[in-house]
Amino acid sequence: MRGACGLVQAAGDDPTAKLSGVHDLTPDNFDALHNGKRAALIEFYAPWCGHCKRLVPEYSKLGEKIASDPKLKNRVLIAKVDADAHRSLGEKFGVRGFPTLKWFPRGKPADPVDYQGGRSLDAFLKFIEEKVAADAGFARVDALVPLAQKFQAAAAGDRKAILAEVEKVAAGVSADDKENAALYVRFVKKAIEKGEEYIAKELARLEKMAAKPMSAAKLDEVSRKISVLQSFLEAPAAAEAAATKAEEPAGDAHTEGEEYELDDEEEEAGGAAAASGGDDDEVYADGLDEEEDAHAGHGHDHDHDHDHDHDHDHDHDHDAPEQASDDDPYDDSEL
Repeated sequence: MRGACGLVQAAGDDPTAKLSGVHDLTPDNFDALHNGKRAALIEFYAPWCGHCKRLVPEYSKLGEKIASDPKLKNRVLIAKVDADAHRSLGEKFGVRGFPTLKWFPRGKPADPVDYQGGRSLDAFLKFIEEKVAADAGFARVDALVPLAQKFQAAAAGDRKAILAEVEKVAAGVSADDKENAALYVRFVKKAIEKGEEYIAKELARLEKMAAKPMSAAKLDEVSRKISVLQSFLEAPAAAEAAATKAEEPAGDAHTEGEEYELDDEEEEAGGAAAASGGDDDEVYADGLDEEEDAHAGHGHDHDHDHDHDHDHDHDHDHDAPEQASDDDPYDDSEL
């Protein structure tokens, strides 16, 4: 069966090759790179499997697309695991066939769902963008959400004491959460300064801004602030539901073919592996001035020119904003 999967590789179809934007995970770096701070799509492959080889071009395009998208690159990890060389990782997540693709919601690095959608670039992107949009918990800091809700419900005279609590907790969060924690501190300070209606008014302003054309990076920044502000206004049960909404399995089934299932002989076979990296977003101001407003629509589009889809008929016989108010431009340079 292994021989039927094809040992001769065409150039560019090597599953072990280093792909731009795709992280190669091993037992040594798995927990460090895949830590739940981002959602993740992870392919578990075997180097000798023909189906895995055919997936390489589309998966490579996906890695490049996510890495070049300011809105997605810090929210989604694209990765692959040589589950033939690193069987402990495949066994940990119940991998029995190749390729197996699993989606790990943000905050759930050990609790994936099987990806069952199509295997073209467009199908991958559609799935990822829907999942990211459904993740209402994006940018929230779990340790600060209860304090934000406590602050919002508190009497005016108690709010400064809660600010001190917020600042103390924000100072102790992980490096990954520092930027978002600073938003909680700032929103609390602004609400004390401007009054109890500030949170709701600022949320409405940013939601109106987000509906207008702007760059992808700008939209990502505004979306982070919207998510944080919404956490102030939700009841505790609603906030918990928002944080787990993105965990639901995908609805569209993968009908293009079955996975390549291992038999006992093939489980004796061997393979190989590799490694990769990423980068960070710039912080943007969210109060657009007239010049920014005029040019805000010059962001990156997802004009997917990849309508071709790989054939996955697996034959096992042959192959095993509106202008911000003048008194509150909200310039992020103050952070």
